[in-house]
Parts: sequence; C-alpha cells; structure tokens
Amino acid sequence: MTNSRLLPIAILLLALFSLPASAQTVTTFEGIDASQVSNPQYDVDPNGAVGTRQFMEWTNAYFQAFDKTTFAPVWSTPQAASSPWKNKGINSCNAIQLDGMVLFDRLASRWVIAAHTSQTNNYNYCVAVSNTDDLTSPSLVWYTYVFPLNSALGTNAEGDVYFPDWPKIATWSNGYYVAFDLNDVDLSFREVGVLVCALDRSDMLVNGTAIAPICFRSPNPVTTSIYLGHSLIPADVEGTTPPPAGRDEFLTAIQNPVLDGSTITSTTLNLWDFYVNWSNPGSSTLTPYTLTEAAYQPGCYTASQPTNTVCVPEPSTAQTKISIDSVGDRFMPRMSYRNFGSYESFVVSHTVQVGTSGSKQTGIRWYELRDGGSGLPSIYQDGNISPDTSLYRFLPSMAEDSAGNAAVGYSVSSSSTNPGINASYFSLTNSTAPTELSLYAGTGSQEGTWHWGSYDGISVDPVDGCTFWFADEYFANNQIGTEINWNTRIANFKLPTCGSVTLAPTSLTFTTQAVGTTSPAQNITLTNSQSVTLNISGVTVSGANNTDFSPASTCGSSVVAGGSCTIGVTFTPGASGTRTATLDVNDDAPNSPQTVSLTGTGSTGPILSFSPTSINFGNQITGTTSGVSAIQVTNSGGSAATFTSILITGNDPGDFAESDNCQPTLPAQQSCTVNITFTPQANGTRSASVTFTDNAPKNKPSPQNVSLSGVGVAPVTLSTASISFGTVLVDSSSTAPAVTLTNNQSIVLANISISLTGSSMFSQVNTCGSSIPALGQCTITVTFAPTAAGAQTGTVTITDSAGNSPQTISLTGTGQQPVVMSPTSLSFGNQTVGTTSPAKTITVGNNEKVTLTFTSVAITGKNSGDFAIQTNTCSVVSAGAKCTVTVTFTPTAKGNRSATLTLTDGAATSPQTANLTGVGK
Repeated sequence: MTNSRLLPIAILLLALFSLPASAQTVTTFEGIDASQVSNPQYDVDPNGAVGTRQFMEWTNAYFQAFDKTTFAPVWSTPQAASSPWKNKGINSCNAIQLDGMVLFDRLASRWVIAAHTSQTNNYNYCVAVSNTDDLTSPSLVWYTYVFPLNSALGTNAEGDVYFPDWPKIATWSNGYYVAFDLNDVDLSFREVGVLVCALDRSDMLVNGTAIAPICFRSPNPVTTSIYLGHSLIPADVEGTTPPPAGRDEFLTAIQNPVLDGSTITSTTLNLWDFYVNWSNPGSSTLTPYTLTEAAYQPGCYTASQPTNTVCVPEPSTAQTKISIDSVGDRFMPRMSYRNFGSYESFVVSHTVQVGTSGSKQTGIRWYELRDGGSGLPSIYQDGNISPDTSLYRFLPSMAEDSAGNAAVGYSVSSSSTNPGINASYFSLTNSTAPTELSLYAGTGSQEGTWHWGSYDGISVDPVDGCTFWFADEYFANNQIGTEINWNTRIANFKLPTCGSVTLAPTSLTFTTQAVGTTSPAQNITLTNSQSVTLNISGVTVSGANNTDFSPASTCGSSVVAGGSCTIGVTFTPGASGTRTATLDVNDDAPNSPQTVSLTGTGSTGPILSFSPTSINFGNQITGTTSGVSAIQVTNSGGSAATFTSILITGNDPGDFAESDNCQPTLPAQQSCTVNITFTPQANGTRSASVTFTDNAPKNKPSPQNVSLSGVGVAPVTLSTASISFGTVLVDSSSTAPAVTLTNNQSIVLANISISLTGSSMFSQVNTCGSSIPALGQCTITVTFAPTAAGAQTGTVTITDSAGNSPQTISLTGTGQQPVVMSPTSLSFGNQTVGTTSPAKTITVGNNEKVTLTFTSVAITGKNSGDFAIQTNTCSVVSAGAKCTVTVTFTPTAKGNRSATLTLTDGAATSPQTANLTGVGK
C-alpha cells in the first residue's frame, strides 16, 4: 500500500507450546526477518500460503519457502520479489515494492506469486505460476505473466493514472481474480474506486498465452469522492473440492460509514457477483449487492478523521505518542471458500471498535456467508472476538477447515502488552464460542512509526484439510527511530476433532427378504479423521424392529487417528412388511453416536429378482436376428410365483422376441430363464421391455420390467450424408473431413463404384477400391475448388452389393471472388464538355483471410484522360475490410466516352476492372 499500512515476520528458531484450550498444540518457527533482506521496509505485509509440501511466505518485497515438517528454508536467502521475471529477462516487473501476495492454487497444486509495479503512470500486474507443487524440485519453473494496467485503471482529471493499491488475488475454478483500489495520486492517494479483473487461469497453468484480462471499474466514471466500499476481497478456494460447475466468483467489502461528520457506524456489507465468459468476454458482468448486518464501527474510526485508522496502543505509546494502524476501514484477506456439497461456505473478517465509554479498543468481527443452492451467498452467522476489555485485536485473517471449524489469526497489542500474535478458533457447524490462543508473544514495540503490516495470511493445509498455518509480524526488540528490525513468525495448529468421525453410507436399504432368512451383509465404513484415537464403547441396533438387523462385524474397541474400519450388517426379517431400525456407533468423538438408518422388507410370498435388469443388443443389421441374450429369474421367497403372462411391450415390441421356461409357475428358491433375440425392423434406436405379470407381493409390485434396447443399422452407412463447404475463394480450394463408409455386414461389401456428378468444381478421392471386408471401412475425401463465383452443387454416388445401395453424399459450396468491386461499372451520363461531374464511388472488398496490398490503381483505355481518380483508400486493406476509389468525369469532346478503372494487387484474380462511361455534350 502506498500509505504504508503493513506488517512483519522473521528469524529461525523452533518453539512448541502446549496450551490448555482443548489441549491445543501450537507450533511456531521464524519466518523472514528484516536483517535477511537488503532493503527492508516499514510496510511488511506478511502473508503466506500452505501447499502440499511447503509453506511459502511473502514480505515486501521478498519471498521464502519452508519445509512443512523440518521448517528448513528452501532457499539460502529470501528471494527478491522480481526474481521470477528478472531471471527470464523481463524488465517490466523490476519495480515491485509493495502489496505482494502468495497463493497456493489447491485445485491445481500450483504456487502463485503476484504483485504490482510502482512506477508512476506506468503500472503492471505481475503474476508467476509454478509448474510444480514442490519448490525444491530441480525442474521448478515459473510461468511468468505481465498484465499492463494503465488502460483498465484509467486516469484522473490531471491525466495521472490511478494507483493500483492493495491488490488481493484469489483462486476460483475458472480464473484468478484480483481486486485493486483506485487511488488518486493527486488527492493524497485517496481511495476513489475499485478495479476488479479476471485472469485466464487455464492458459496460465500450462504456460499458454493468456487471454486479455476481463476487468470492471466502479464507480464508472470514477469521481474524486472517497469510495466507501473500497478494498474488495475475492473468494479464494480452500480445500480441493471446486465450486459447482458454472458458479460465479464473489467479492466482498465493508461499507464505511457515510461521511456526514457524525455517523460512525455502518449496517451494510457489499457483495459482488462476477460472471465471466471467456468465450464471449463482452457478456461478462460484475453485479453489486448489499447485505444488511448489525451496526458495526470500523476499527479506530472517528467521524472527524474518517480515513485515519490509527489508534492501537503499545507500551511505548505513552512516551512516543505513536500508535499502530488498525487498518479498520476494510475487510482483511482472505475470504476463504469451501464447498461442503450440501452448502457452500464463505468466511471473512475485519477489525471493529468494541470499546465502550470512550475506549477505542478494537476487536474482530467475523462472518460466515452460505449458499444453500440459490446461487447468491447471504449472511448465515457472525460474531465478535473480544474476550477482554484491554487487549486490542486487529488485522485478522480467517479460514475454515474441512470439519467446519473456523480459525482467525490476528495481531494483538495494548498499553501494557508488546505487539504479538494470537488466534481464535470455533465451530461454525455447532456455533461454539471462540477459544483464544497465544501463538507468539512479542518482546519489543515499534516505536518509530505508526506503520504496521496492512494484512497477514492464514490458510488450511490442502493435504489433511485440518491444519491452520498463519504468518504475522512481531518485534523481538524495540524499533527505535528510523531503524527497521521487524520479525515474522509462522504458526500452525490443528483442532483435534477436525474431520470428526463419519459413517458412510448413512442409510442402508435391504432388498425384499423371506421372513426368517438372513440376507448377505451390507458394509458401512467408519472413518476417524481426528488426530487422536477413537475409542468405541459399542455398536448397537435400536428402533422399532431392532431384532431384525444384526452387526455381522464391528471395528473392535478403537480406531487409530486417520484410520477406518468396516461394520457389516445383515437383515433377518421377523415378519412381513417394511422393517426399520437404527445402527448406533457409540464412542468418544464429539458427534457420538454416529447413526445409520436401516430399512428392509420381509415377505412370506414369492420374491422375484431379475438378472440382468436391462439388455442392450448394440448394433444389429436391420432385418437380421441377433444371438440370444438370457434373463435369469429367481424366486427367493417362501412360496411359488405364478406368471399370468410374460410379454414384450413398449415402443418397438415387434423387434424383440422371447421364449422361456418360467410359465406358469416358478417354485420357491428356484430359477428359470427367459431368452431374448433382437431383429430390428428399421434403422435407429429400438426399445421395448420384457413385462412380467405375476403374483409378487405389493412390496415388489407386479408387473416387473426388464428393459431392452438395440440399434438397427443399415448394411452400409456413411458418417455424413451431406457436405457444405460454405464460401470458398475463387482459385483456391477447401477439402472437407473425410467421409467414412462402413460395412456393417458380416460379409464382404463388393462391386463398389464411386462417381461424382454435378459441378466440375468438386472432386473426390477414396480408399474404397472395389470391395471392403466384413465390418470394414474406407474413406471418401471431397475437395471444392471454385473457378467462378456462385453457388455450386454436386453428388457423390456409391453403388455396391449392399441392400441399401446406392448411398449418396450431397455437396454444396459457393465460390467467392477474393476481391469484389461494387459496382463493377460507373455511368456518368451526359456532362458538358470541359466541366467535371460529381464523384462516384466504387467499394472494393478484401474477402481473403490475409492483408491485401494494392500495387496500382489506374485509369486506362480509349478516353482515359476524360476520367480522374479523386480519392483512393486502396493501399493496404486488412482481411475482411473494404476500401474505396472515387472517380470523376470531365469530357474533352462530345459523344460517347469510355475507359477502364484497373486495380492491381496480390490476389489470384488480379487485376480487377470496372468500366467507366459517359457522354460529352
């Protein structure tokens, strides 16, 4: 940020803390330190992301990665922000100083680095995408992209380009999305609008040429007023489940209080729906919505100084009179998104004022937005984090694990507490109260400046879906005067119950079973996704018919952390009719007991089953009969089944035939066979059913059907029966994709003859010869080479020994001149000798797909001196474009006068001419 609201992190030690809150273990280690970089700045903006193998951290303007297990740095020293581009000789990204971010694209397992350049009136957005998830790989390559921003940013009244402040980038399935604040450099970098852009993620992931970004600016046009909804945060995918197909990207921002000199609270959040169509960028839209929220006061906000968010004290404030910037006027990154299947969850947070009686104490306001299927997220729940009346909490970053637990990391400080790093966690699923953790206590204060990092970063491990990783700033020693000695710390922690304990499936339905007999077992998988062992006290069956269902196998007394096991269940109905119960797994998980609903049907009558339940005969030559396919009918009931009829019914009953040994009765515990054949009566898909009418009970109602299908095919087929060449330039040619002729017969296709009638501008070659084998194929390739303009038709005729001979392919095409003159003649009529007529225009169109260069435009012929070219735009004409030539007539004698306008160019039909006539009088 240009106004230097930033944050720091640093050094190289390990520390483990066992904290009492839910026996929560926090591990921290030192990140990038000011002493490790050549040009440290007050504006640190520490942020990072966790990947499959490493954690990567960014501080202005350097990045470093650390092994997730050993915490060892990947590179011997932090890398300069511009290095991915500089290493490729790209100089337009050398001026990266501020506002960089690191992402891990969880949907592609790739790293993303992004930052803007800072030269006045010349801004680029620089994005680098890794080719691997492993930053230690010797084959690591950064795919580098430079997106010029000036035209999208726009300019102010003085002609200066708006500064692209506070860019925040996020991953969505159809793009990388980035939002900028538009800062007016001539109004002390006032936030006067926002710019939101979509970047072509699909091409960037494969090192392709990225489509131009799709951008929207708001307001449009930009004014000089403070834009109260600035600093948009785009939704960033957490976890490896993508958004539903077609889901738009969403962005959020708070709405700062109205600037009336008295209002200090707001009740509005801003939500933006960004629809992007890469195939038709012009149809993309950015649609604003507002969400109503309980009144909140942005951190450190005052009506008299609405843009001043500095008020966080530290122990040195009483002497230095310097407080820390809370950056309370905006949402903080990230807006973490998870797709839980049954709903989608977005979480985001910001700093608010929580103090009363004149205190400016700040705390954290968090929100969960959910989309339950309507397509537009809304506020589902929210809350504050402020468990005491003294500690200031600010610069939050929020994420959500795979179990629906949220964690918010943030900075803390007070008049008696050096700035440090804390976090709070809570269940969004069960709406529990936040539990606060001390991640790392600072031992120094920032005495020389109010600058602090403008944001930090929390994310969830994409491998286990549970471990939160957080990077933030602190000081080991006081920062005095102009010295810069910040540190950063990286922390990780995991909630023991992440993942909880699950059973899959959550319901079992047993097929109809004879009373007193036992079904085969159906299995349920119990998965312990916790980081602790699951202790099982029992697996029981409860409910109305609990004695009808039995656990055939259990998991024993425990399941290790991350482990799974199988529970088998059988069904022995004690009576006829629907039978229900519930399987209960009792254990020490928070969501105990886990349950599975059980349903089955008992029967004392016949119980019929059919195998298979559908038959597809595939392709069959029309009028010929397939081989036999059998249906086995089994009566597993306690009495005989009586068949009233077994018939072929449905759309095409005459195409199928059946014979069976089932009628009239099938004894209990016996099987019979129904044989089916297929004789298609016509080409195309044919369908029917074998319909069994019998005395099966109401829980397996009669009739029962086995579906039949097949495709009737002609003896010989063509992959297409018509070819349209469209428009083809004269003296060029177009060859259509080859047409495949297929012999669907089990005999040789003989006496093949192929001819072409109609326009001689069509020609064909083929690979068919005089015969092709059974089930064989050959190809026919047709070319259209027009020698004149106009529509042309033709027919390819194939005669052979098949019953459906001949087969034909209709041909159409239109010849088009590469250069067209309109009109092709100009008549000036009567004109007094020695006087000049009004000019007349000939339009020349370039129908070629390349630029056309004219080497000469001249008037020739019998009376060429009587005609003159007044204007000529026909020099170089782009593909598909037009030019004009205007001509006047000045007769030098009476009588009929004539000449020719001649255009010479690079087309095959050059030169083109137009007749010129007039009468002198």
